[in-house]
Amino acid sequence: MAVSLSNIISSGIGGAAVALITYLTTRQRIRAEARKLDAEAERTRAETARLLAESATQLDLKFNAADLPNGWRATGIRPEDYTFGLDSQVHRSGTASAFIRALPNPREFGGLLQSFRADDYLGKRVRLAAVMRTRDVAQHAAIWLRVDAQAKYLAFENTASDSRMLSGTSGWTRREIVLDVPPEGEEIIFGAFLSGSGCVWIDSFTFEVVSDDVPLTELAEEIRTQPVNLDFTQGLN
Repeated sequence: MAVSLSNIISSGIGGAAVALITYLTTRQRIRAEARKLDAEAERTRAETARLLAESATQLDLKFNAADLPNGWRATGIRPEDYTFGLDSQVHRSGTASAFIRALPNPREFGGLLQSFRADDYLGKRVRLAAVMRTRDVAQHAAIWLRVDAQAKYLAFENTASDSRMLSGTSGWTRREIVLDVPPEGEEIIFGAFLSGSGCVWIDSFTFEVVSDDVPLTELAEEIRTQPVNLDFTQGLN
């Protein structure tokens, strides 16, 4: 049966259209999946920040103020699985350090926090630092810093998710966070927490304004100037 030229052209155009539609649909689907992954990562980050900052308001009745260092509050998902206090025998400077110690079979994490108004630090770069000592920490111990406005976080960082994480048993080790306080910030919240069994001592917290020449710690950890290990010869972390 003879096939007309117009039918061949129509068939070719139809095939090209199908291919184009398939390409565009696939591209849109890939972009949608990428946006979904970004959104999931942002929700996870926001949830961590929210739990650290908001849980303290629900816990004041569970702890005797005498058990907590002056000016500090308990926080965490399961703070009842941890004990808090001051240790006059183990400290780096002064007369005491604060400690967070896990009870048997602890769940999630427990920590200490305090907060203050951000007015004096708006638009400035700040550095939070502390020295920490650990004993038999199964998961990790870390410090964290957050800036809030209208009950939402604007900036958040902790030292538990990168090379600054502390675990096991360690001597006094300095950890720091450098971030920019957004101009619209209202409250600054910071503290330390322990996840899992063990004990962490925290001493010599400092909070100060630094110049813009001091690099942001989050960027220093996450952004490289060159690609690395492209042939996978360096093995696992």
